[in-house]
Parts: sequence; C-alpha cells; structure tokens
Amino acid sequence: MAAYAEFVERIHRTDTMQELVRSLDEEPARLLLRICARYEDTGRAVADHNLQLTGYFGETMLRVLVRAGLIHRLSGGRSALIAYEPTEDGLTMYHSMKDETRL
Repeated sequence: MAAYAEFVERIHRTDTMQELVRSLDEEPARLLLRICARYEDTGRAVADHNLQLTGYFGETMLRVLVRAGLIHRLSGGRSALIAYEPTEDGLTMYHSMKDETRL
C-alpha cells in the first residue's frame, strides 16, 4: 500500500475523523430542517443570526445547501446581513426528511 493511502486509512479509523465525516452529512440536514421549519412558521426568509451555526463547518454547510439548490441566499435587509429561504426542492426535501430524521 502506498504511504499516502496508508495514512488516509489510518486517520479515517480515528474517532475524530469518523465524527467529522458524520458531521459532513448531518450538519446540512440540520440546517435545512431549521431553515424550512422557521420559513414555514413565519413565511419569511430566515436571518443568518437565527441559525445558531454549530459544528465543524456551519458556514460551509450553508454554501453546500445553496449550491445544491436547496436554499437561496438573500440580502438580509435591515434585520440581518444575510437571510436564507428554502427553494421548492428544499421544501420538498424538508417534508420528506422531517418525520424520519433523528437530527
């Protein structure tokens, strides 16, 4: 086995790396669920300061959701710098996930 491949295999066996990989899947799902739930409650885009970003990559996960076409990034206007609004695809995904997810 090449040295780099051995290195990658070794670090992927650590608890920290396994948590990181799990976080890459769970954090965007949590954000989408939070944004869609708040949007459906208020009918308005969700201000960035209401998202309580946590974990390793909170801001990055917002970019992932935007690039995946699940949310739109909007100017926050007077109440926030940035706001997020779910797309139709995002709302569809939200409704599919909200009852089955453990997040």
